[in-house]
Amino acid sequence: MENFFKKVFFFCCIGSYMAIGQQKDPKAGREFLKHHFVNYTEVGALFGKAYNISNSYMYSYPVKASTNFTMQTFNGIEIYKNWAIGATVGVDWYSAYQILPVSLGIRKPIGNNPLSKSIQPFLGIDAGYGLTWLSDELPNQTIDGGVNLNPQIGLLIPTGGNAKFTLSVGYKHNRVKSFQNQGTEEFPSIMENDMKFNRMVVRLGITFK
Repeated sequence: MENFFKKVFFFCCIGSYMAIGQQKDPKAGREFLKHHFVNYTEVGALFGKAYNISNSYMYSYPVKASTNFTMQTFNGIEIYKNWAIGATVGVDWYSAYQILPVSLGIRKPIGNNPLSKSIQPFLGIDAGYGLTWLSDELPNQTIDGGVNLNPQIGLLIPTGGNAKFTLSVGYKHNRVKSFQNQGTEEFPSIMENDMKFNRMVVRLGITFK
């Protein structure tokens, strides 16, 4: 599954590059060359509950609400009129799991002037796969990642230079599955837990291009 999402991301990047190369509007081409790289780096907090769905015993229950740390960085190219597409990587620290989201992302400031010196709203969305490489597995346990999704809306706050501060709020979905053999090798008894993390996320950061 992880290799599948890596291949999807690779071909999406190639497709975006080819689409840019086929632009018939020379003005659009010059705009792309002038503003080609965009970075958003942010840290913040995740608020809310998770739900544990036990497929072995067919029941689900909410896990105690908690506040968790998150950080991410988006690196992309501005393809046309402030629309930037790229890759987002980060870390979400939950109580028992550490998830590494690897996503395809889009960022779009709202307004016609990307160099505006006033506060400017922006939209963003990331979708991809959450890796679980940093999560500690118990004996006879396997932890797999799952789909992650993160739409957001925020503000770009001028600093007086080329960079801008960001303040955003959004929704973050992560999914983790764990499998643990509670029996023996000869007589296995696999318990499967499906964790769904649905959180509100608030972030502060900086962006430049």
